[in-house]
Amino acid sequence: MKGLFVKDIRMMMGQKKFFCLVFLMAVVLNFSSDSVYVVYYLTFVCSFFAMNSISYDEADNGYPFLFTLPIDRSIYVREKYLFGIALNVSSWLAGMCVALIFAVVKNNIPAFTENILAMALMLPVMLIFNSVVFPLIFKFGSEKGKIVMLCVFGIAFFIGYMLSRLMNLEKLIHTANGYPASVLALSLVAVTVLILIVSCAVSVMIMKKKEL
Repeated sequence: MKGLFVKDIRMMMGQKKFFCLVFLMAVVLNFSSDSVYVVYYLTFVCSFFAMNSISYDEADNGYPFLFTLPIDRSIYVREKYLFGIALNVSSWLAGMCVALIFAVVKNNIPAFTENILAMALMLPVMLIFNSVVFPLIFKFGSEKGKIVMLCVFGIAFFIGYMLSRLMNLEKLIHTANGYPASVLALSLVAVTVLILIVSCAVSVMIMKKKEL
């Protein structure tokens, strides 16, 4: 697994110009918008590289070559999840640091602290996003998987919109505010970890049945 992780990092370093541009855009974005969007932007864009790394492995009949190495399909899948988690966490931390630095420079700490909950929620949201997308990519391939992903999220958005119209969201938020922040945070962490574990298990089963 270590070799796969190093391979993906080296592949990522080969696109350092792209990541420098992404970071530069985040800095520019911080001048013209709220710090929340900077964290969203960095975490969202960088998380896609983990998905694209699967595309690079698929290209030019890469899977048969990879599996001549002393790795099996379950190790390959677990490495992709760990790589995705590492990218999400590192890009989220980078976004938080950029937002905090600009908040200090612009003497706007109150706005940063006011939005810290929204920024903190971005990390579990993106981890859950990857948990949904990875099985689709392993099942349908990188190109078809992205199309299926768009359809799934379109349906999910529609369902979420309809539920928001039918349910009293203000009442739900008020009910959630009645619980300690530590309880809500631990619950969110537990749910995110559970979703990641289930998603990884599903991806391993898909990959084991996949014809290469």
